[in-house]
Amino acid sequence: MKIKFWGVRGSIASPITKYSVEQKIKKILELATPADILSPQAIDHFLETLPFSLKGTYGGNTTCIELRTDDNKVIIIDCGTGMRSLGKSLIDTDKMTGTGEISIFLSHTHWDHIQGIMFFLPIYIPGNKINFYSSVENLEERLRFQQTKTHFPLTMDEMAASKSFNFFPEGVWEKLHDIKYTSKAVRHPGGCFSYKFEQIDGKSFIFCSDAEFNIDTMDEIGSYIEYFRDTDVLVFDTQYTFEESLQKIDWGHSSAAIATDIAIKSNIKKLILFHHEPFYDDSKMDQVTMQALKYKEMIAGSHSLIIETAYEGLEIQI
Repeated sequence: MKIKFWGVRGSIASPITKYSVEQKIKKILELATPADILSPQAIDHFLETLPFSLKGTYGGNTTCIELRTDDNKVIIIDCGTGMRSLGKSLIDTDKMTGTGEISIFLSHTHWDHIQGIMFFLPIYIPGNKINFYSSVENLEERLRFQQTKTHFPLTMDEMAASKSFNFFPEGVWEKLHDIKYTSKAVRHPGGCFSYKFEQIDGKSFIFCSDAEFNIDTMDEIGSYIEYFRDTDVLVFDTQYTFEESLQKIDWGHSSAAIATDIAIKSNIKKLILFHHEPFYDDSKMDQVTMQALKYKEMIAGSHSLIIETAYEGLEIQI
């Protein structure tokens, strides 16, 4: 499996501003010395020394992940605003130009996870097949409601691709292409499901966004530890700092500290911090990453857990 991130923000899209770009440029110029710009090679070396927040951006699109199986089948997880760029990429690579077929897993139907559907170009092309999967029972009804004429100019029936809606119960293992998958409900207003994907060789990936785990519930997560156990890559909701999570009980999100605790208890190999707070700029996201790494070192020392922060364009091979 290969995982690619097309949208990593939570709640609402948060594009980078002119002011933010200017601040990045100003800071880079302050750090540069004459020797750093003597040649293209010197510039490249200098850029390599900069923190991620200065030489790039985590991105402002909401939740959308592409999972590509070993037999090159495409599975999309959630349909936030990042889905627009993913759709264009699929068309540009001739993947969904009239004879293509993809599968879409939806964790829940809050706006930041479904708004990209209407701007996903492959769904407008006749001949394409779009297969929705979810443990949400009335998924089709919810998505159609998003596209009533009072909400959006085009209804779902006016999207020319064929569409199917496939419900599967929580906890049941099903097979799709060369992988199997299952779901587990997580605490979130309105309900939400985590999805686990497993290859024939046993390697596994879990998507667990919009999930609230807090200090008051840590003693009651035995079934989740078993669900997460030994997973190769866990994408986990870390929208809040630990302090914010104490102030926002029942808002439906977790912190990097809680995610790290769970990952270590579950023997996760790689933890991906995800569903970033829309008010956090790139510099703040660097801080979130460093704090998570320091917390992991404090509680587990040299534990083998790898922690990364999701950004648009990040690719992970499992």
